[in-house]
Amino acid sequence: MKRIILLLIGVLLGTWIPVSAQQGIIAIHAGYLNPKDTKGGLMVGGMIGKAIDEAVEIGLGFDIFHKSYSDYSTVSQLDMPGMSTEIEETEVDYARTIIPLHFMVNVKIPSGRYFGYLLRGGVGYQFLISREKNYELDSSETRTYGGLGWQGAAGIYYYIGSRSTFVADVLYNSCEVSRSIDKSTRGLPVTERVKLSGLGFQVGVIIDIK
Repeated sequence: MKRIILLLIGVLLGTWIPVSAQQGIIAIHAGYLNPKDTKGGLMVGGMIGKAIDEAVEIGLGFDIFHKSYSDYSTVSQLDMPGMSTEIEETEVDYARTIIPLHFMVNVKIPSGRYFGYLLRGGVGYQFLISREKNYELDSSETRTYGGLGWQGAAGIYYYIGSRSTFVADVLYNSCEVSRSIDKSTRGLPVTERVKLSGLGFQVGVIIDIK
């Protein structure tokens, strides 16, 4: 898992220099995401890439979603490797961070001189870092999940300057992340897979760096 994270970060950083040299684009955005197995919350991110022509842009995108909340979960009764006997539900505090990294394509469909429709899609790898704590049984652990995923979005764009474009869209994130269970921690959920799929929306700006 750590090797995959370092590889993807390296690809992102390695892409920045040639993209900048080719006078590409930078996009920043913020919005809301409601994953199926996690409470909804704020998501921010961006994209670095280049314009193929006036209608198509490609690049590498990333998002960061974070949410802290409490929920009732079925937890392990034992604290030993290879065992996962479960007990009744108890309250567990979660601090969850989702990091999707995708190869993105933006397609602009003009509807006027300054505005039009925007279609966006991407495929890549998504990470979930889940900090879980059970105060009642005094146990805590940070778990890392990963899995392939994709995003699709549709919205509008509006040129607000010679080098900047405002965008707003509704998105769908599709991913199920997993981890290898090599031990069970007493008082924490026995969770092998987490569904991150869900609807959201975002607004942002695409900046031409010519």
